[in-house]
Order: sequence, then C-alpha cells, then structure tokens
Amino acid sequence: MKFLILFIVLVTQQQLPMPQRSTRSRTFNRWLGVWKSFRWFPAIPRHLKYLLIVFVPTALLTAGFMMINSLFWGLLAFALEILLLLYVLSHAGINRHLQEYLHDLKDGDTQGAYHCAEQHLSVPEVTVSENMHEMNGQVIKALMHRWFEYFFLMVFWYMVADVAGVLLAWFTVQYARASDCDEKAWRYLHWLEWIPVRLLGLTFCLAGNFMRALPVWQKSLWKVRIVSADVLHTVGSSALTHNGEPREWHSAAENGEQAAEELQEWQNLHIRSSSIWMVMIAAATVGGWLL
Repeated sequence: MKFLILFIVLVTQQQLPMPQRSTRSRTFNRWLGVWKSFRWFPAIPRHLKYLLIVFVPTALLTAGFMMINSLFWGLLAFALEILLLLYVLSHAGINRHLQEYLHDLKDGDTQGAYHCAEQHLSVPEVTVSENMHEMNGQVIKALMHRWFEYFFLMVFWYMVADVAGVLLAWFTVQYARASDCDEKAWRYLHWLEWIPVRLLGLTFCLAGNFMRALPVWQKSLWKVRIVSADVLHTVGSSALTHNGEPREWHSAAENGEQAAEELQEWQNLHIRSSSIWMVMIAAATVGGWLL
C-alpha cells in the first residue's frame, strides 16, 4: 500500500503543475505563533517545547488517521495520505527555479544566477556567497540538503513509521527552521537525520563511483557531530569522480556552461538514487516485508 501511495504521489508531481513552495510552512508558523503568544512559553524547558510543538500535533493527527482508517473501506485515509505526501514533498520541488539558475549560468549572467540562488535555492545551513568562485559549489550543497530533508527524509520515515513518521519528520524540520523559538532546535533534527543521511550516502555510492565513494562514506559513518549537508556533499562528490581522479568543480565565474552541466550531474545522481530506493521499496512490498 505504501509503495502504491508513493508511486501515485510521484506520478502526480510529474504530470500536474505543482506550486513552488518555500522551506518554511505558513501553517506551522501559525501553530508556533499560538504557543509563543503565551507569556510562560519562553520559560519552559527546551524538551517540553519540542514535545508540545512537535509531538502533540503528530500524535493528534496520527490518531485522526487511525480513526478514519476504517471509514469507506479505508479509501478516505488512502486519499488523505496521498494529499499529505503531496503537500510535504512539494517543498522539495524547485525545478522551475533550478532551470532559471541553469539558464543564467549558461548565458554567463552570474549576477542573475546569484539572485536566483539566494532567493530560491538556498537553505539555512548553507548560505550562498557573493563570491562567484564559491557560489555554484554552495548551490550544489544547498540543493542536496534540501532534496534530502524535504524528500528522502520524509519518504524514509513514512516507510518506517507510516503517517506518524512523516508527520514527526515534517514538524521537526519546521521546528528546526524556527530558530527564533529555540536556538538548539536543530539537535532534534540532527538525530532524526542520522540514519537516513547515511543510508542516502550509501545509495550515492551505489549510484556512482562505488569504489571511490565507499571509503569516504565509511569515514563519515561514525562521525556523530558531522552535519548532514557535509556528509551528502562529501560522499556525493566522491561518487561523481571519473577514473578515480578527484573532481575539480567549475565555478560560475570560470565557466558558466560547464558549471551548469556539473549541476545537472548532481540532479542525475538524485534521480538514480530515487530509482534505487523505489526498486527496493517495490521489492519489499512484493516480498511482504513492507505493507
């Protein structure tokens, strides 16, 4: 059932024009604003804040899904799960802005590429520099991290814990983005990402230069404090090496067309990784290990 739902969601995203969404959810911001309106809220312990803001809505919505699961032969819950995943995964969709960025690179319009990257392609963990020699590398790193958090992380926890998993991951990501609420909120997300980011790193090895990337992945395996964006970028760079030689990534200032082609290589790595996981999920479903 999960494979069917995910398949319908991915096909729908490909066939229908989906809205371009930012990384911050306005609905979550309103929910957070309700709690911040209480004077006593800033004084309560950090873990209690996370419990109230993340676990409470996760538990309530999960209970709601369980209650309606028996209605109309489960079709209502089926449809709502599809809508939930469509909403969550739509935040990873930045194809239009990415194409604008690539177009500016190929035309040599570095200033236009910078403004597009700063406004639409960056994430809080990876800032885009005005230094054109660094910009494309930072955009690559930001895109990888955004695709991981708003696609792979959500799919992973959906497969592990069904609706409760994707809700927990979604609310935790949004809570970490609201750094004005809790400066250490990213720690909850860090531990939620620890296993998925290493699984995705291993998938990069399978989808790219395995012999070159595997030793790099092994070095990052037990580095507890390393951030997810660094794991993905380091392993992904190794997976995209050719003939065992380290890759030299072109900057937007040096060769915009070559930089655009290299960015497309990263996108292809994402596509191959997604294909590997879809095959694994399908096999697990057919084998009865995943319902």
